[in-house]
Amino acid sequence: MVKYFDTHAHYFDKKFEEFSLNGTVAGADALLDSEVMRDTVSGIINVGTNIQSSLAAIEQAAGRDFMYAAVGIHPEDAQNLSLDAAAELERLEELISSEDKLKANKIVAIGEIGFDYYWQPVDKAKQSEFFEGQLALAKKYSLPVIVHDREAHGDSLDTVSKFSDVKGVFHAYSGSIETARELTRRGWYIGLGGAVTFKSAERLRAVASALPLDRILLETDCPYMSPVPHRGTVNHSALLPCVAEVLSGLYGIDCANLARITEENARRLFDRIAAFEQ
Repeated sequence: MVKYFDTHAHYFDKKFEEFSLNGTVAGADALLDSEVMRDTVSGIINVGTNIQSSLAAIEQAAGRDFMYAAVGIHPEDAQNLSLDAAAELERLEELISSEDKLKANKIVAIGEIGFDYYWQPVDKAKQSEFFEGQLALAKKYSLPVIVHDREAHGDSLDTVSKFSDVKGVFHAYSGSIETARELTRRGWYIGLGGAVTFKSAERLRAVASALPLDRILLETDCPYMSPVPHRGTVNHSALLPCVAEVLSGLYGIDCANLARITEENARRLFDRIAAFEQ
């Protein structure tokens, strides 16, 4: 049975309160503990977007041997926070400030962090303060990062370039082939999810086709970005076969090999996972 590693999910999101399993409103916990999830998924990284949701991600990962947590402050959350960056970054650092805390909380990365220039008005200075502050924490504690880059490709590349020791993944990638090649040349990974299945995504599929297989990661960004033919429904990790089918066709390999390679990539980047399996 082919199983997939989902490197980007948000199971604390309130949209999961609407999720139905076998015709019954079930919620995230029932889904995560369901047979369909166990049959399809080998691992999940539950990604926080602010301190509160990061704590929720940690709580959901606890007790589930296939789930891990990432903690961070999303650019939209950063821009809307009433507290200053120093205070929020101090709270974040408290979660990752020792090996014991990282292990106890099953934390494998800092994320979701970055830039979002889509939603207006944009406070670029505040987003940058949070992004660079979290990259500095990633460097200090030797953690990979999960980057959100929406309509900010040049600034995102310039910012991560300031932290050459930090590596990670540009999730839900939407940039150019040239930028993707530059990122992978520097040791970064590219996250691909439901968008590659969209009819209008010829450009993204062209980007995916140009990437080396050892630099791609599978993700859902659930409960959002549901793949075809499930658009309009709550996305979840057990829908990754829809993404894998498209990508395996682009690469000319079967889904089993794609699952194996992308899981190896995930474990290489998020190498602290190994410590939780001992």
